[in-house]
Amino acid sequence: MQKFIKSMALAAGLLSVSTLSNASLIINGSFEQLTFGDQSSSIGAVHNTELQSFNSKKRGWDVFSSLPGWTTISGSGIELQKNVVTKSQQGTNHVELDSHRRGTSNSVMTQTVNSLTIGHDYLLEFYYKPRTNALNDNGINVYWYNSSLDFDLKMNAMFIADSTRSVTPNWQKQSVHFTATASSMDLSFGSFGRQNTLGGLIDNVSLVDTTVVSEPSMLAILFAPLSFLFFRRRKQQQK
Repeated sequence: MQKFIKSMALAAGLLSVSTLSNASLIINGSFEQLTFGDQSSSIGAVHNTELQSFNSKKRGWDVFSSLPGWTTISGSGIELQKNVVTKSQQGTNHVELDSHRRGTSNSVMTQTVNSLTIGHDYLLEFYYKPRTNALNDNGINVYWYNSSLDFDLKMNAMFIADSTRSVTPNWQKQSVHFTATASSMDLSFGSFGRQNTLGGLIDNVSLVDTTVVSEPSMLAILFAPLSFLFFRRRKQQQK
């Protein structure tokens, strides 16, 4: 009986921990991962930098059509930076989406998030830092939409980060709640404002399920057998 009680207590403890340890659903949210799962390579469009070589660089930048987890769906590409402009919020890499080259520098990157629970709420957090002190120059739009839809720049942004260097001199956490309307949703970040290759910076992106599973009902199911055994043993002792 005591062994059974200990097992049930351990199960309850694991259940409690599991509700508190939601891992981020974002792949490569801090842009430190430089190797694709299929071992393919990506070459920068400006300096012809091989993506993996960023690991050995002390500083540098280049514009890539894709990074592990992220793909360009509009504009010049994803500008990966390391120890240029500023230190990263997490690790050594961050991205800018008002990317070289001029003219079509405002870019959009996206990641498809799979295995979502329809109706659940999800918390997106990322760090934002404006690069310049000019108005209409550092904007970042955030889009959240069913992955079966094609991206359109006319879509309404679900969240906007926009500031200037004097107002926001340091990395600042941005938080927004989304609801999953499909099991696969696309999360996109897009630069807006002046297309001058100087824009808002992004780092440390995370997305977690914040919908609370009803623990009382789960614990009731878990402890029902224990209650039955307890009362049966008590009756036997009374005899």
